Amino acid sequence: MPQFDFSQALPQILWLVVVFGLLYLAVRGLYPRVERVVENRKARISADLKAAEAAHQAAEAASSGGSTALAEARASALSVTGKARDEATAATQRKLAEADAGLAARAEAAAQSLAGQRAKAVAELDRIAADATVDLVKRISGLEVSNDEAAKAVKKVAA
Repeated sequence: MPQFDFSQALPQILWLVVVFGLLYLAVRGLYPRVERVVENRKARISADLKAAEAAHQAAEAASSGGSTALAEARASALSVTGKARDEATAATQRKLAEADAGLAARAEAAAQSLAGQRAKAVAELDRIAADATVDLVKRISGLEVSNDEAAKAVKKVAA
């Protein structure tokens, strides 16, 4: 192997110095360009950060101004909806009171009608019971009973 052959070490060292020298010169020539690019990049990033900070501050200012307007709008909306809710509640209460009054009147009329019909039905039942009593007494005992006497007997038993 040529690396272990010390008779060829001098030419290898010479080539090593030449190659590293050329690389040094190439890097030394390119370094100012790379440095300018890095400096330009830093300046651009710094300017962008300042612009972003200014935009952030402007957004914060707009947001704080917008939040007060939003709070005022929210308070106004709550006031309007509260008034509308109160008016709707009052209208509903009025309508319910009117409906209750109408229903109470109808219920009273229906109760009176039912009471009259019940009285008629009871009177009719008493008459039917008296007629049935007259008929039963006649069939069972063969006696003739007047309708008045049968009606008195039915009232006495029903009471």
